[in-house]
Amino acid sequence: MKFYTFDETTYPGIPDDVGPEVRQTNKFCDPQLAADTYREHLEEWTACEDLGYDGAFVNEHHFTYFNINPSCTVLASALIAMTKRMQVGVIGHVLPLRHPVQTAEEFAQMDVLSGGRFIGGVVRGVPQEYVSYNVDPFTSRERFAECYDILQRSLTEELFDYEGKFYNLKAVSVWPKPLQDPLPIWMPAGSAETIEFAAERRIPIARVWSPTAVFQDAFEYYRIVAKEKFGWDAGPEYAIGSRYLHVAETNEKAIEECREAVMYVRRLSTFSRPVQVPAPVPGIQTDRSFEYRKRHKGPEMPVPGTPFEKLRDNGFIVCGDPDYVAEWLANDMETAGYGNFLGMFRVGKNDHLNVMNSERLFAERVMPQLRKINEPKTAKQGSQVQPVAADGG
Repeated sequence: MKFYTFDETTYPGIPDDVGPEVRQTNKFCDPQLAADTYREHLEEWTACEDLGYDGAFVNEHHFTYFNINPSCTVLASALIAMTKRMQVGVIGHVLPLRHPVQTAEEFAQMDVLSGGRFIGGVVRGVPQEYVSYNVDPFTSRERFAECYDILQRSLTEELFDYEGKFYNLKAVSVWPKPLQDPLPIWMPAGSAETIEFAAERRIPIARVWSPTAVFQDAFEYYRIVAKEKFGWDAGPEYAIGSRYLHVAETNEKAIEECREAVMYVRRLSTFSRPVQVPAPVPGIQTDRSFEYRKRHKGPEMPVPGTPFEKLRDNGFIVCGDPDYVAEWLANDMETAGYGNFLGMFRVGKNDHLNVMNSERLFAERVMPQLRKINEPKTAKQGSQVQPVAADGG
């Protein structure tokens, strides 16, 4: 098992009387609090290097308190400069909303700056982002596929032209070239189409928040598609599980420290709600996506009003003493079959010192109990295995 820290860079200052029916514009943003939030996150991520984590990931969203990092490149570059050993990744750039050659250039540059420690990541984005960027959501999947093709060619070819539906490019030759060959790429995947897209291109896929059974279903479907349709065996290194996480000395202390922080996020969950997206957003989900989700043995996301205790039982938040967390995650990892874990230690507006203590306890008392779970077979035989890899399809 590989262990990474990953957070959403959530802004912690939305007033208590603001709920999901209030449009959360930047009138609620105090720039100084945003600066403090960035500083604390960077401290939390860099501390993980000395604690023995394999790496740290940053994410991006747009037009929301939930993640005030609109460009993965900025925070990832800062983190690269502040670390020496661990991998630094993005999961990831909202690929259809930016030029894919620019994404390739930034990925290559960060890989060179990091000395080959960079992991790229791509996502398709959420409806609100498409509306505000004035990008047709009906073209979302086509744009994503075309952008990914251009991204891979930019990272691997000396010089190329490209003629597609959305881009016509001439004489593309990305400088600098990345150090890693191939440069690893990760992506979240929840729909049938996205899982199939990733399996064809051998892109490791990530799942977050959902119950164990939903993780298991997605990773099993990926393995089936990889084997039966594309003729390759996807081991646990191609599956990534991510969960909100908080560890304290006792179960009671962990719950007390993170309950309010978790409910802060749940109170303000507004992606795709009419108050936040004042326009129709068809095209993001397809009939096939909904049919695929009928396979699931449980809800993907907790419904509004779900009590904290239920969130804890289902793994939306894994919080407790080291032994509780280790036991819960061991079952999650073994049942779902993933080989990379992203621990989201900064839950909502949790206190910075609590987060630092949680990361330390996890590294010292939880990671040693879980390291050998779902190791790739070749790794057990003593060879070095890159946990991620992606090719152009």
